Amino acid sequence: MPMPLMPVHSEREDDDGAVSSDQRKRMDEYIDTLDIHIARREFDAATSLVLQLKQQAGATAGLQDVRQAADSHTADLARLILADLLIPCSSRKQVTQNVGLLHRLGWDKEAKGAFLAARSATIKNRTRQLKLEGNTQLYIRELAIVYFRLIRNTCEWYSELFADPTMISALIAWVRQEMAGYAVIFRRHVFHEMQRFQVIASCLNHTLAEVDILGHAGLDLKFMLDQEFFPDLTSCIRSYESRCLALLIKVASEDSLQVASKVSTENYPSAAAIFGPHIPIVSTVSRLDESLT
Repeated sequence: MPMPLMPVHSEREDDDGAVSSDQRKRMDEYIDTLDIHIARREFDAATSLVLQLKQQAGATAGLQDVRQAADSHTADLARLILADLLIPCSSRKQVTQNVGLLHRLGWDKEAKGAFLAARSATIKNRTRQLKLEGNTQLYIRELAIVYFRLIRNTCEWYSELFADPTMISALIAWVRQEMAGYAVIFRRHVFHEMQRFQVIASCLNHTLAEVDILGHAGLDLKFMLDQEFFPDLTSCIRSYESRCLALLIKVASEDSLQVASKVSTENYPSAAAIFGPHIPIVSTVSRLDESLT
């Protein structure tokens, strides 16, 4: 713990208002102590001491250089704390301590930016640990868990760390940014790879399940999800339609119209009245069905 500062005005000042040599010496000793705290990364003690220095220097004439030194040390100290805050995957306790120190130093805006940047880095680190291994549905399920549960945790932490309502806009912008990041990965592995509709539906369901969990926690992101995926889903359907039409034209043009198989009409009375006991399937239909499934 830093030693408490003695009020400078308790000492005798010179007639012209100048600070005495004893006062100057004491201030220099405090600054030296502050340097030691910072060098040892004793951030709590350093924060308390630098704030006391600034208060004392601001209340005493003739200590402009001490005020300047205190401001310089404040910036140095804050940058070191910010560097700690930027480390991804830090514990909640460590994050809370660092944000609290930056708040005391008046660096709330910088603390907010560093906190959100660190959370983004945490999401990226966790995402890199996932392995695709040929199973798109499993990968997307794990990806959704990583993204949306870390988004939920970040929102919970943010509301506790930054009580100022004017800072909520930064959190909303961050959530949109991370949603866009999730959509980029989802789009690359699901829509751009032209997955089957069963796979696309499964991946969307995994995503919606995690989004629903956020909704129960008071954070509804479904509208953002619709904004991200609706154009891709529409494009995917149109592309699938075009491929089906092109394939139908191709197989029809090459078909000899020979019967390739027969389907029983036992459970279809209306069809039985037209075709009899079996419906003949020409090779065009058979090949098209195999291609689309």
